Amino acid sequence: MTGKTENKKGYKKTKLGWIPDDWEVVKLSSICQKIIGGGTPSTLNNDFWKGNIPWISSSDINNYGNINIRKYISQKAIDNSATNIIPSGSVIVVTRVGLGKVALSDFDLCTSQDFQSIIVNNNFVINKYLKLCISNLIDRIINNCQGSTIKGITKDQISNLDLLLPKKVEQEKIAEILSTWDDGIETLEKLIKKKEIQHKALMKILLKGIIKFSKKWAHSKLNKIFERLTRKNEKQNINILTISAQNGLISQEDYYYKRIASVDTSKYILLKRGEFAYNKSYSKGYPFGAIKRLDLYEEGVVSSLYICFKSKTSDICSDFWKYYFEAGLLDREIKMIAQEGARNHGLLNIIAEDFFNILLYYPENIEEQQKIAETLNNSEKEIELLNSKLKKLKKQKKGLMQKLLTGQIRVKV
Repeated sequence: MTGKTENKKGYKKTKLGWIPDDWEVVKLSSICQKIIGGGTPSTLNNDFWKGNIPWISSSDINNYGNINIRKYISQKAIDNSATNIIPSGSVIVVTRVGLGKVALSDFDLCTSQDFQSIIVNNNFVINKYLKLCISNLIDRIINNCQGSTIKGITKDQISNLDLLLPKKVEQEKIAEILSTWDDGIETLEKLIKKKEIQHKALMKILLKGIIKFSKKWAHSKLNKIFERLTRKNEKQNINILTISAQNGLISQEDYYYKRIASVDTSKYILLKRGEFAYNKSYSKGYPFGAIKRLDLYEEGVVSSLYICFKSKTSDICSDFWKYYFEAGLLDREIKMIAQEGARNHGLLNIIAEDFFNILLYYPENIEEQQKIAETLNNSEKEIELLNSKLKKLKKQKKGLMQKLLTGQIRVKV
């Protein structure tokens, strides 16, 4: 490292920069017993999957290194496949599908071929500290990954990693400090998840009229309140939009970091802020497609495959309808009008006329619409504030980890 530690008393210059005098630069292979891969037993032999030995694939580890055991194999499976028993305390790294996740095993287990597992030599390094080191370097490793379609981290890449190694007592202290941050982050994530569940329940209660502020609720067709938009992109607006579950209607450039639309967008539909678009294709969490309102930009264009619409009058609460559509309250009606033959290239076969004849159930009184929207807005803002806090906490932890693992900040031991 350069900067504050350069030429500083108590620090020395190495190939990895300036580090504390009592730290070492070591190859990972020199401080572990061995690095071994895994394998998947044949799915055709049922006896292989009737054992009591935990076996994991990359999907069984989340982004925070938590392991979820869903399958067990037998000793016979181990004897007849490339998988190995990984002892408790090993650091396991996802090296293929799900690339970059790092975990610490608290029990003996076996892994699929998507892993390399590091069996730690406790004479040199504490496993919790080694996991932190690899987690800190993982992005750099991935940038040097091999493979054109499916990239992968090789055993040699892991073996040849250069690590900074303090004394074990300092390793322990660093791991303890960062573990406290992880606990705080995990607690906040659980709170956010709880709030999100509560928010969805609140949407269901208020938007379905299970709890009402008044009795003036009515049934009417969607075309009574909204009208279809077929406004062509005659001015060649270049803000091509796509639907994202988290961000709504968002620019392709912002979402994919590139443009994927066709060159000629003159037949695309021009949307203005506050107008809606329905993407008829399935996406996660939206089995019958997603309806989103344009909020992020003044204007943008979408494919003509989208069904676009706007309110007929200003005498509605747009936020109410944003939540109404987001809650999936049209799914039942859409399922009824979707024609047989399932999907065409992932798109539901829905005629626009049928879509606008969908029956809605809603409060006629705009004041009630506004009350519902205000309640849901407040609930959503609370979640946004918590997510903002979480983002800052993760950024602070990442910065602290970088400084602790390079000796820029020393801990008292």
